[in-house]
Amino acid sequence: MFTKIRNHLTMVYAAVMICYLLAFIIASYSGLVWVLYREEQQDVEAFAKEEAREHVAVFRQIQLTGKPPVEDDDQNGETIFHYAFDLAGQPVSSSEPPGDLRDAVLNSIQNWKGADGEVVFTKIYLPDGKKNYYMICGIRIADSEQVLGTVFVGKNITSYYEMLQRLLLVLISMSLLFLFIATFAGHLLAGRAIIPLKNSFFRQREFVADASHELRTPLSVMLTSVDAIQTDDENRISQFSGQVLDDMKGEIKRMTKIVADLLTLARADASADTIVKENFDLNLVADKVARSFKPLANEKGIRLDYNGKNKLLVHADRERINQLLVILIDNALKFGRQGGEVLLSVKQTTSPKRTVYISVQDDGVGIPAEQQKLIFERFYRIDKVRSREAGGTGLGLAIAKWIVEAHSGTIKVESTVGVGSTFIVSLPC
Repeated sequence: MFTKIRNHLTMVYAAVMICYLLAFIIASYSGLVWVLYREEQQDVEAFAKEEAREHVAVFRQIQLTGKPPVEDDDQNGETIFHYAFDLAGQPVSSSEPPGDLRDAVLNSIQNWKGADGEVVFTKIYLPDGKKNYYMICGIRIADSEQVLGTVFVGKNITSYYEMLQRLLLVLISMSLLFLFIATFAGHLLAGRAIIPLKNSFFRQREFVADASHELRTPLSVMLTSVDAIQTDDENRISQFSGQVLDDMKGEIKRMTKIVADLLTLARADASADTIVKENFDLNLVADKVARSFKPLANEKGIRLDYNGKNKLLVHADRERINQLLVILIDNALKFGRQGGEVLLSVKQTTSPKRTVYISVQDDGVGIPAEQQKLIFERFYRIDKVRSREAGGTGLGLAIAKWIVEAHSGTIKVESTVGVGSTFIVSLPC
């Protein structure tokens, strides 16, 4: 139990740390990308404006000479390039990118859809499949109110993009390292955090075990004393006193059962109540338990049927399996409706592996879906008034769950309110 609590706390610590690390990575990376993007955008925009101002003089010279010479200022390997075009779309001057990028860059410029002065982030694919990342700005060249042409300026930011990718990998790697360290530290802290809980639980368990053990003797003495008074022929008691003695006897038996159940659970928690397995016929045990409940079922007007005839050998604790069947059948009879039916069924399957199934089905009040996971908790009762009237303590199903789990099996309930419930136990053989 404490291992589960410690692991759960560790997972909570890890989940919180993951959230913080994700927030840190997203905030840091996004902030850095935004800063670099804005910085490069402003550089390209400023360079474009400068080129536009310089090309005003170039266009004036063209108007004077009547010749539009193309001044190809090839700068292979440079990160910044520009192209200037007149109103007819003819090139005026350029400082071009590397040769393997020229066609792709010109294609992007020819299909330009950006606004005047807008900086656009563009992906340019090379013939070998590699990608280059550019920021391109197109701005009009104007002399006073007269538009002379357009200049396009671009900057290769592939190195920045790759740097950001490497930075992201570093952030993720460092976060995973910190997460591992935080999870380990959280596991240690969780172990320390549950120490007071462990001590409290152990003290409570010892108290329950000691109290249950000490109460057995006085309860036995009280029950024997009541029996002695009732069987004493010379002791004349009134009808009222006899009724009081009967009520006392019933309450003493009820308290004795509670004490026995508490002692069983306390020993189970301390792993002191061992399971002694042996080979026996499960059908014989089930048939015996069903027959022992026949008078009680008849008294309540409930038909108790047992479905299991063939010999079924199992390797388990006979006394605990007997106790399991008693708990399930007694629970079904307590909450079954008068005139209804309780069916005990035992069967086995061989595929994919040999498993024994025990089911107890009733057509009683049923269990609400939200409470089906809680009924195996100690002292949990759905209808506390009815459970108390029926003699229920809320410990039976907790003991049944322990017996099943001690045999490496599972127990579950399938129920519909107003239709009935079916408890299904599976035991590996």
